[in-house]
Amino acid sequence: MSGLLKLNEAARRAAVHVLAPAEPIIFVTMPDPDEAARAAWPTAAAGALLAALGAPLAWVAIDASLIALRSGGIPWMAMLFALITVPGCLMGVFLMLAPHAAAKKARDTVILVTDRRLLTISVRTRAATDLPARAILGVERKKVERGYGTLEIRHEAQGDAAETVLAGIDDVLTAESAIRRLSVDHSVTIISPVH
Repeated sequence: MSGLLKLNEAARRAAVHVLAPAEPIIFVTMPDPDEAARAAWPTAAAGALLAALGAPLAWVAIDASLIALRSGGIPWMAMLFALITVPGCLMGVFLMLAPHAAAKKARDTVILVTDRRLLTISVRTRAATDLPARAILGVERKKVERGYGTLEIRHEAQGDAAETVLAGIDDVLTAESAIRRLSVDHSVTIISPVH
C-alpha cells in the first residue's frame, strides 16, 4: 500500500475503488504529464508537417474550385482535390494537439499492477481498463529519459494481439519487471495428453 501514498487523494480513492478484496498492489503510479507530452511530440511534429504541406494545396484547390464555379464550370477535379486536402490539413492541426491531450490524459490516469492484473484507471470517472495476467503476451521498454519511460504492452484482445502504450512512467524499470512477473506467473502451459 505504500505506493498509494505517492498518489493524491482522488487518485487513491479511484485506485481503492477498483481493487478486489484482498488484492495486493505490486506497483502503482501516475504518469508524469510533462513526460507524456514529450513522448507525444513526434506525433505533433508529423501533424505540423501535414498541416504545413496540406494548407497550400487546400488553398489552391479551394481557389480553383471557386474560380471555376464563378465562371459557370463544374470543377470536379479541383473539388475532389479540395475534399482530400482540407481534411488532411485539419487532421494535421488535430495531431498538433497530441502533447496537450497526452498531458491531460496523464493527469487523469493511475497505473496499477496487482498480482492478478494490470489496470489503468481514470481518476475523474473511476472507469478502469482491466488487463488480466493471462492476456498479457509481453512488455517492451521503448525509451528511458530523465528517470521516466514508455512501456508497450502486447496483449490479447478479442482473439487478436493488441498493444497498450503507457508513457511518462516514473521508475519504469520497476513497472516493467512487475508487468513481466505478472505475465510470467500466469502464463498458460499446454499439457499434451499421454498415450
